Amino acid sequence: VVDNRHLPAPASGSAPPPAPAAEARARKVFIYHSHNRESFLPELADAKSPQEAYDADINVGLLGSRLAERLTELGIGAISSTVDYQTSVKNHNWNLSYQYSLETVKEAMAAHPELEYYLDIHRDSQGKKITTHEIDGLTYARVAFVVGQKNPNWKENDAFAADIHRRLEEKYPGLSRGIWGKDGSSGHGEYNQSVSPNSILIEVGGVENTLEECYRTIDVLAQVIADIVMDAERVDRPSDVPKEAV
Repeated sequence: VVDNRHLPAPASGSAPPPAPAAEARARKVFIYHSHNRESFLPELADAKSPQEAYDADINVGLLGSRLAERLTELGIGAISSTVDYQTSVKNHNWNLSYQYSLETVKEAMAAHPELEYYLDIHRDSQGKKITTHEIDGLTYARVAFVVGQKNPNWKENDAFAADIHRRLEEKYPGLSRGIWGKDGSSGHGEYNQSVSPNSILIEVGGVENTLEECYRTIDVLAQVIADIVMDAERVDRPSDVPKEAV
């Protein structure tokens, strides 16, 4: 896997076009955003407090688009949702965010039955000291994983999150903040994770991080997720193993 730690982050929303051969691969990963307008204070001229860090254009959707593009470049088919629930849902209610995004996931599953991995990308409300990590003189947005324990099969999702966390720690110690289990006493508690054991919520950075810091982390995350998908494909293809080794 190519090490992109020092790859310059592009301007908002831009990234190199995917390779045609990779683009043709089966779509395995679906990326969406239950809180699609979550944004970053350094990128918003008029926002001063965390409560104002929301925007219709500069938001976590840019991270999802970049992640899909990076995965495609690495040979993993991916789709990123661009749904803006505030405009697409009549009488939008923030408390129903995961209900809205579940419909998005179901629509994607119906249209692309080959999908296996579902990533809900958010940004945290914590400050920069908690959500930033330095590697080789560059600052990165830290990631955290949320597992909904109201999901009866939450341990499978927890194992998926633990795999991503472990691989991140092996390559970039300190980049992951760890895994947070929520049972519904705080937060939603399920987070659409019943749809697949490979469904997870990922917090990328916090309210005080820049897009550049988040993009650096997205590039690293893409490498790790691509490795997980490819490793799973190798396990699912026993015919690739020489007969004498079976």
